[in-house]
Amino acid sequence: MPTAPSRTGARRPGWRLISVLALLLVLIASAVLVAVNPLRSADAPTTDCTTYGLSSDDPRAHPHTVTLPTRDTDEDQTQAGALGALQQTFTSRGVTSKYHVLDGGVDTRRPVGLVVDLHGDGGAEYSEPGGRTTCLAAVAASHNDLLVVPLTPDCRGACTWWEELRPNLRWLRALVQERLLPDLPVQRDRVSWIGYSGGAEMLSYGVLSSARDLVTGGAAMVGGGGAPDSLDSPATSAQKQDLLMRWYAGEDDDGTDPNSDFNAVRAAREGQRFYEKSGFKRTQLSLMPGHNHFNMPDATILDNLLTDE
Repeated sequence: MPTAPSRTGARRPGWRLISVLALLLVLIASAVLVAVNPLRSADAPTTDCTTYGLSSDDPRAHPHTVTLPTRDTDEDQTQAGALGALQQTFTSRGVTSKYHVLDGGVDTRRPVGLVVDLHGDGGAEYSEPGGRTTCLAAVAASHNDLLVVPLTPDCRGACTWWEELRPNLRWLRALVQERLLPDLPVQRDRVSWIGYSGGAEMLSYGVLSSARDLVTGGAAMVGGGGAPDSLDSPATSAQKQDLLMRWYAGEDDDGTDPNSDFNAVRAAREGQRFYEKSGFKRTQLSLMPGHNHFNMPDATILDNLLTDE
């Protein structure tokens, strides 16, 4: 006869079957949770930055896609980074608008810079940060810079910087001086700017004409950047000697495209010529073959600007 097991080691008949069934129930419950909330286990989507000029083997070419939050959660939906914060509000003199801060992975143990990106007409770079904005944040971070994307206060109709240029510029100056520089861990001597289309116009007609003290790095005007009638504030000898200004336009961006009647080639030529004649020594114009108003390599442009400052 078989010996009966001790009391401490005894198990009821069928325990193996019960254990298997319990394990199956746990696996089924886990699968249901993943289906309900795929963000728990799915990898964050990435953006293809070769569209904006980076080579496919560049380690910055496929960063995690920055997205606007869609619901209340403790999880990181946005991929805005440790120092990032989307849809922040700022008010100055009764004028209110918003801005994004994107941290593509800066190292705060080293000096951190700041890149301010001015969107084109309509503000897609602000409202849809998953494309160009994501790529610029990755490039900025590779130079240990944060990226800030302000939304113009003038969104009556299409959102534009240049239609209400003076009040928009006042709000923008206050944003940089009263919020960004005091609150972010950035160096005041490392503030660079990039603007596309209407944002490039805001840079050349507004920021570079009358708020050059906000530009302590360099400025890149992409797809625009025309010539003001005159400088609204006199330039210092140091600004004329050191301030890096670059204009970029596609050779095909001459106003003949039915989808873009703005002549960015002419605007860029006139803007660069104006600042050169005003005594600035580091101006440069690049007309890019095979490019138009909608396919400029903005990530490469920003990378070159930050490298050469």
